[in-house]
Amino acid sequence: MQQTAEISPQEKRFQSRLPLRLELAAVERLVYSRRNSERVMLDIGFPTPVMSAALRAKGGAWCTIARSPEDAQEFGQYLKSPVYCLGADGAIPFEPHTFDTIVVALDMLAALDDPEVFLRECNRVLKPMGELIFSAQFRKRMSLVSMLRSRVLSRHGGVVGHSLTETDIYRWMKPGFDVLGISYFCGFFTELARVWEVKLTAEGQPEETIRSSMRWKYLLAQQLDFFTMWSRGYIAVARVRRRRWRERSTPVLADGRTIQEAVFLPEEN
Repeated sequence: MQQTAEISPQEKRFQSRLPLRLELAAVERLVYSRRNSERVMLDIGFPTPVMSAALRAKGGAWCTIARSPEDAQEFGQYLKSPVYCLGADGAIPFEPHTFDTIVVALDMLAALDDPEVFLRECNRVLKPMGELIFSAQFRKRMSLVSMLRSRVLSRHGGVVGHSLTETDIYRWMKPGFDVLGISYFCGFFTELARVWEVKLTAEGQPEETIRSSMRWKYLLAQQLDFFTMWSRGYIAVARVRRRRWRERSTPVLADGRTIQEAVFLPEEN
C-alpha cells in the first residue's frame, strides 16, 4: 500500500492562507520566463519557505533573504540551501550587479525604517535592466477594510504595514526604477478575512486555532469575491526595471531656502 507523504507544518500553514497563495500566483506570473534557467534571482522576506521553494521550481538560480535570523534557520532547513539576512539599514549582502530579478514580499518595504536605502541596495545588486517585483498594501479611500485595519494597528501596534497609493509607488521608484506595470489581487472579502487573521495572530492565538478558523473563512471569502472581480484588489504587485540611480534633489531658492521653508517660514524683514 502506497504511503501518503507527510505535509510539513509550513505547507499546512501556506495551504490554509489564501492571501499567501494569491501573492505567490501573482508573483509567479511575472517571474516566469523561458530564459529562467539562465537567470540569477533573489527573493526577500517571504513569510514561509514554501513560497521560496515554489519560485525555485520555476527554474533559475535562486538566493533567499529571510526577515530574521530565526526565519533564516527555518528557511535554510526547508530549502536545504544557505539563507541570508538583511544587513544594517536594509543592506543586501551581495556584490553589485548580481541578480536579474529580485522579488520582495508583501509588507517588507513598509516595515523598513528607510525604504529608500533598501531600494538603493536593490538597484545596486541588480544587473543593468534587471527587474524588481514587490507587493504592497494598496490604499483605498473610504474603505471599511482600511478602517478596520487602522483599528488593528491602534490596538496591536504596527501588525499590518501602512498602505500605498499608485502615486506613492511611482514616487518611491523614481530615483532608480521605471514602473512597467501594477496588478492587483485580494478582493474585499479576502482582505477582510486577512485583517481578522492578523487580529488573531496579534492576540497570540495558537497556530492550529488560527489555521482551523481561517480555513473556512478564506474559502467563503474566495467565493464571495467572485462578485467583486470588477474592482481593484487590496494588494498591489509592481514590476519595475532598474536604471541608473539618481539621488533626490530638493529645489533651493536663491536665498538658500527650500520651497517648503519659503512657504511655511516666510523670510523675515
